[in-house]
Amino acid sequence: MIPLSKILIGAMRFRDRKSAAEIIHKAIDYGFNYIDTSPCYCHKSETENSEAWVGEALSAPGYRERVMVSTKCAPGDGGRGLGPFVPAQGFGVRTKEQLAQVFNQSLRRLGMQSLDYYHLWTTHTMEQFDAAMQPGGWYDGVMEYKKNGAFNHLGITTHAGPDTIIAFLETGKFETVTLPLNVINLTRLTAVDYCAKKNIPVIAMNPLAGGFCAANGRLKELAFRYLMALPNVHILAGFSAANEVDYAKWILDTAPNYKQSADQILAKVDRLIDAREPRCTSCGYCQPCPNNINLGACLSYYNIYKYMKIPHAKKSFKEKQWEDGLRLDRCTACGACSARCPNQLPLQDIIRDAQKLLYEK
Repeated sequence: MIPLSKILIGAMRFRDRKSAAEIIHKAIDYGFNYIDTSPCYCHKSETENSEAWVGEALSAPGYRERVMVSTKCAPGDGGRGLGPFVPAQGFGVRTKEQLAQVFNQSLRRLGMQSLDYYHLWTTHTMEQFDAAMQPGGWYDGVMEYKKNGAFNHLGITTHAGPDTIIAFLETGKFETVTLPLNVINLTRLTAVDYCAKKNIPVIAMNPLAGGFCAANGRLKELAFRYLMALPNVHILAGFSAANEVDYAKWILDTAPNYKQSADQILAKVDRLIDAREPRCTSCGYCQPCPNNINLGACLSYYNIYKYMKIPHAKKSFKEKQWEDGLRLDRCTACGACSARCPNQLPLQDIIRDAQKLLYEK
């Protein structure tokens, strides 16, 4: 397996065909050697979509051979359900025949005969995973393409909890995992540690927490610095403009002289949220919650929204309500977290305020 560069190219946030080509060419020239796309990214039509734009950009002389191309499709509906078969966007793929239709569609849009990586995409639950693994299903179909040389490496992309992610990986079917990881959402670190021990590369999506870390220059830098400090983690940056590629290259170039550890960087992030009120620091000692709420993750969004005045934190939180761990509205005020809090915080009061701020329109 060719080693992945530390910073990778996310093809989800392109604005148009022309700027996509500029971004891709600049990123590859900087040495970023992996690009992640999908059937639904930037999808406007069969010819105007991320896969088509990536394919056109890589048809320019000297670029395809310097980058590994990844695309994917999903057994589910993009959330936690299964849903109908939607071939144009790559959802609901649960049979060999459906897999063949979507896989060939991606090759056609990209204008390529073969890929480097293919992913089991947006697989967040064991129900979705099992649907993909049924006889004659997604996995059987994709493995036929792999045996025929249509792609080289199989990965999985997921927002599942750490235990579920580890269960996926323990099947031995996947060479990489793409998961959300950033300074605001550290809920999957046990899965990241597992991957380090097993030499499974981790591709960190949402490095800026859906973009809201970019609203503060210092927080943006620390978000990148944190992931740079993690071994075996590769940063999937969803570029939307060429200057963002320049910024990522600056982060990469200055990393050798940046001596702060990952824990020291997290401490700096914590100090950025300057609040005199008692505040959750996401230490995790309150877990487990009987309702499967990851309180530290929820209150990270709350802290950024309330104390740093970054509105996108609220928007990002509400967009992720399909994740069980972020369903703060399911809190029953049982008091289990308060009893475990090492800082004796008034968590019930904090939770009520967080619910009001994060869920109000």
